[in-house]
Amino acid sequence: MNFTAIDFETANERRNSPCSIGIAVVKNGHVVEKIHHLIRPKEMRFMPINIGIHGIRPAVVENEPEFDKVWEKIKHYFDGNLVIAHNASFDISVLRKTAELYDIDLPKFKYICTMKLSKNFYRGIENAKLNTVNDFLGYEFKHHDALYDALACSNILLNIAAELKCDDIDEISKLVGVSIGTVDGCEYKPSRIKGITIKTSNRIYVPKKRSVFKRLKTDAYKNEVVVFTGRLDSMPRDEAMGLVRVLGGTTGSSVTRKTTILVTNMKDAKDLRREEMSTKLKRAVDLNIKGQNIRFLNEDEFLGIK
Repeated sequence: MNFTAIDFETANERRNSPCSIGIAVVKNGHVVEKIHHLIRPKEMRFMPINIGIHGIRPAVVENEPEFDKVWEKIKHYFDGNLVIAHNASFDISVLRKTAELYDIDLPKFKYICTMKLSKNFYRGIENAKLNTVNDFLGYEFKHHDALYDALACSNILLNIAAELKCDDIDEISKLVGVSIGTVDGCEYKPSRIKGITIKTSNRIYVPKKRSVFKRLKTDAYKNEVVVFTGRLDSMPRDEAMGLVRVLGGTTGSSVTRKTTILVTNMKDAKDLRREEMSTKLKRAVDLNIKGQNIRFLNEDEFLGIK
């Protein structure tokens, strides 16, 4: 099976603001190339929520090439090939909007969405997020790194193809009930879920029990008031807040003078420029300057992973 898996990360809410792209090239069912490029967005405006997801800050890309230069290095991976992405409506939109920004004429290629394939094929799974599906498949990766996300995306299609014993994307499309999209210059046909799914996975989804409860002391957060900023990879925020309460602490929705811990999904939160910080992080930094002792924990530290 041959295809190109891609993943974009963006600087802000605009689809034409890519700051990195990851590409995994698969030939005959094996990954043969891994490509990653940092990209300087034309508009150097990074939103704290985006930085919180992928960790890429303006300083990281300020000396990197813009997309038009990167495109010259990667366009052959698209031309005439099958391209896959997880939540492809986002990644293909980033590609199209950025090509439009730079007046780039995109080549013709087919694409399909592995999130839609997962949703139809793995019927018992709790959701079709990239990390959830790969956790189900037993594949570990560094989420929200563009290259590792592209590799995780390729892992999904390879698993579906192996279980169906089929390496023809047209046949997989029919069996799983997800249409193949196309891009040809300005013309675009989306990859969509169709009405009928003929084949579904025989895998049985068994939710993994959280080992966090065993790893942490029962009073690990006793007398602590914990606030979260940014999205967690390991669990939904309400589950993390419940964990704090089980372990003896309380939680807050905003940073106040009672806050003792701020959990962020960024490893060097205190070193960010102020414009890169979330509102909660700014408030916590300001209170610390005034003498309040708020500890900053990233997600691994919060879960006790060293």
